[in-house]
Amino acid sequence: MNKRVIALVDWYWGGHHADYFVNYAVTIAKGGYRVLPLCSDPGDFTRRLAVVLSENDNVNLATSITEPLKLDHPRPSKIRPARYRGLHKAWHRFGKLGKRLRKWESSEGEKIENVFFSCIYDQDFEYFRKVEKIFGFPWSGLYLNSRSFRIHGTRMPYTTVMPCPEKIFSSELMRSAAVLDEGAVAPMGKIAGGKPIVLMPDFTNAYLPNPRDEESGLANKILNFAQGRPVISLMGHLKSTKGIEEFTAAIQHESMRDVFFFLGGEVTWSELGESLRIEMNKVWGNAGNVFAHLCSLTDAQINAVMSISDVIYAAYRDFPNSSNILTKTAFLKKPIMVSDGYVMAERVREYELGEVVTEGNVDKIVETINSMLVDGYADELNARARWEDYQAVHSRDRLPKCFEQLLS
Repeated sequence: MNKRVIALVDWYWGGHHADYFVNYAVTIAKGGYRVLPLCSDPGDFTRRLAVVLSENDNVNLATSITEPLKLDHPRPSKIRPARYRGLHKAWHRFGKLGKRLRKWESSEGEKIENVFFSCIYDQDFEYFRKVEKIFGFPWSGLYLNSRSFRIHGTRMPYTTVMPCPEKIFSSELMRSAAVLDEGAVAPMGKIAGGKPIVLMPDFTNAYLPNPRDEESGLANKILNFAQGRPVISLMGHLKSTKGIEEFTAAIQHESMRDVFFFLGGEVTWSELGESLRIEMNKVWGNAGNVFAHLCSLTDAQINAVMSISDVIYAAYRDFPNSSNILTKTAFLKKPIMVSDGYVMAERVREYELGEVVTEGNVDKIVETINSMLVDGYADELNARARWEDYQAVHSRDRLPKCFEQLLS
């Protein structure tokens, strides 16, 4: 008897996407399905898959995961009038995907039971319902955006798109959906008409390299530059929503002269603007207490830097979503600072992982950094923080149960 087939789809590959995609593939295969992966970097998927399978002693699962298919990200539509471009992009994206999947069914003589989108963004799925019949497959997926449930009536950052879960998840072909925000489960359930909405773990790669390993080189360099000063670190995909402007303002504060700041990751300058780029680069270049490493970081590098940091800066702006930066700090038992008002603040308070500050308030950010660097703070926090509880809630070990609910 042939195994039931699940197509796993993601057009993106940066940041958390690859880690999610590979672990979802393995989990679905463990559930007894055959997995058809479609992603933008099949080569990297294959390499990562081999590592995950060997780590979990599940090499035999490789036969349940087919050769990955290349999935190109659609180019922006230039159709006129411009108001039809979103619809044209959706027709091109999902029509092409449906055709590809039907071709695979024909060549393999098997039927795809469900398509699981491992990343659903509003700007990509805004017009999905209008082309859904052309796509033609039952589907499920992970919705990453909490904005509709946390900041009502506001647009997606850097886009003209309003969050539109009601346009996506009221679909007849939708079987189930997953979210990362516990506050989104109930309202999503109403939109989906009672279909299963599953809270997924915001898991992460917590591998910590040996201090002598190459991947610890950046952390060692930071320690050398810091010269004994406490280290405050902001890392990830850097843009306004990650609090980069407030972070830069805090560096210049008089009370921060004996504190060392590390800024690591790719900066989206197009979203920040030329004048801000010049201004911030000037600050970073002239200050003697900052090291800006403006290029992509691996998980191992991020973990190594976290391990030598005294405070993890995550005082994001206009960011209502979950972030696995909290999961990393829980594994590494490092104090974190987040902005008030959203799911990250709720979790920091519930699990006592660090401190919560008023969003955008540089004076409060500086005051809080100073309070977190007081002798004894780290020990006192460690005594009450629920590191292990947070790790358990956002562990990969929860994935099998989640996919059992999503695909049953």
